[in-house]
Order: sequence, then C-alpha cells, then structure tokens
Amino acid sequence: MRFSVHRVSFGLCAIPLLGLVVAEPYVLHHHFDRTNFFDEFTFFDEPDPTRGVQRYVSAVEANSVSLAGFANDAVFLGVDYKTPGPWRRSVRVTSNTAYDSGLFIADIAHMPTSSCAVWPAFWMFGPQWPYDGEIDIIEGVNTQDRNKITLHTGPGCSITNEGTTASTTLRETNCNAGDAYLGCTQTTASNDNYGDGFNDIGGGVYATQWTGEHISVWFFPRGRIPPDVRSDSPDPWTWGPALARFNGGDGCRIPDHFRQQSLVFNIALCGEWAGRVWGDDAECSALAPTCDEWVANNPDAFAEAYWLINSVRVFQLEEA
Repeated sequence: MRFSVHRVSFGLCAIPLLGLVVAEPYVLHHHFDRTNFFDEFTFFDEPDPTRGVQRYVSAVEANSVSLAGFANDAVFLGVDYKTPGPWRRSVRVTSNTAYDSGLFIADIAHMPTSSCAVWPAFWMFGPQWPYDGEIDIIEGVNTQDRNKITLHTGPGCSITNEGTTASTTLRETNCNAGDAYLGCTQTTASNDNYGDGFNDIGGGVYATQWTGEHISVWFFPRGRIPPDVRSDSPDPWTWGPALARFNGGDGCRIPDHFRQQSLVFNIALCGEWAGRVWGDDAECSALAPTCDEWVANNPDAFAEAYWLINSVRVFQLEEA
C-alpha cells in the first residue's frame, strides 16, 4: 500500500531490600516521534561504507522527493521507486544523541519488505568501528523472512546466550568473527518479526536492553504488546526470555566493547551483503544476473521498501 508522504520542515540492575530483589525502575529520557524525529536525527549523505548501489541523500533532497516525511501519523523513510538508473536514492538517519547503556523501545508499523536487493537495518554503532561496537537490532537481506540479531566488536568479546528463547539459534559466539564483519549472530525462528510477515501483522515493538552485563532484544507483535511496554514504565524483568540475549561476563566485558552508540535507520541496496549473496537466493538470481542490474532497471520493485516509525523511546535506570 502506498500513500501520500507529507513533507516536513527540518529545522539488569537490581537492589536488595529486606531480603527481596527489587528491580530499579527505568525512566524516560528521550521520546522520538513525528513531533521531533527530524530534529533529533541527522541525514547521512556520504558514500555508503557497505558499497551499496543506493545513494544516501540529504534532508533537503529526501524531503523534496518524498523519501522522508510523515504518513499515517508516523515517520516515513523510503527509497526512490520511480527513477531508473544505477544509483537509487535512499535514506540513512542517525540520532544526534549517543548512549552508553539504556532501554530502547522502537514501535514500528512497517519495515522494508523481504524483497530482492533490499538490505534494511535498525541498529546502533559507536564512533570507532568495530572497537566501540555495533548492535544490529533488525537486519536482513533479499527474501529473508526472519530477523538476524548481531553484535560486532573488536577482539576479545565472546558471548553466551543463556536467557534467549529456545527457538532462536546462536550461530557464532565470537563478536569479532570475520574481523568483526560477521560478528556474533543469533537467528530467530518466527516469520512475524521481519519483512513481509512483520508488515502483515501491522508491525510491533522491538525493545533492546543494554546493561553492563548483557545486551538483550525482545520483539512484541502488534497484538501482543504488554501494557508496561506501551506505557512509560517498562519492566524488562517481567518479559520472560529475550528473542536474543548476549551475555558478557568473563568472555566479554560489555562496557569495554560498546560505547557512545547512536541509533540508525537505513535502507541499503545490494552491497557487501545483499549483493554478495545474490546468487545464493534462487528467487533473486532468477530475476537478473546481478543485484546491481536488478536495482538499475526495476525501480518499481522498491515501492514497499520503506520504514514507518511510530516512535522510539529511550529509558535509563533511575539514579538513586
């Protein structure tokens, strides 16, 4: 479904108490939605580090061609699906604020579809890659229909995944695998948490808890979002097993590997992942010999490659 995009003017920590364990409450620090999103996120318009065939555009250009704005009372970020040519315009936005821990709750109504050449991501990264870390909360390529959650670090970070739901598979424990390009990945099992399946249920909420001991990600489908997640008093200690939990400890001191992380939404095309595995996807390789050729000659294939973001809220533990 397409719609008019309205343009915009850019201008586990616990404490003992009388023998009980009481979770410290999280307090809302930032709330990003249609009222302030484009004031709090900056457009990245430099060459793509992952060598995709998209051209990331500035805020002014994105606004002028309706690649960024508002739709259905949410923040819209999309891809040019009208203009033929080898470099398709797209968007990448980064939060102006960086974080060293927190609880990050993203309510997303629509994400780019499970389409050939498309490589969407909602992620976090630090200033010196990979030594300040990267947290990939939502990421996939081509016709993938289940989310992959990955951490990337410098050497010296190996995790465990106790506390992860049984259906998720830990693929790699070393977060510096492949000189950090592969990282430590957990592959999820449900097809409602990514791409077409995610959109069919109206999206949902991804919650990421980052502490000094672990990084955990939960997904709540639209019809099953807990009341505390919808409120400004989230309580992750009541949510049960995470969709993916990365435990630090002796194998990885989390504060040494994850620092000053900014939030990012982007839509890449082809490049070092989607383009590299093009031939491994029978559906995609049947469309064109290469990913780049498909993108250049089929602009209308990207009409559904867009993010629709209701809100992103950032919570911090209340200080004593």
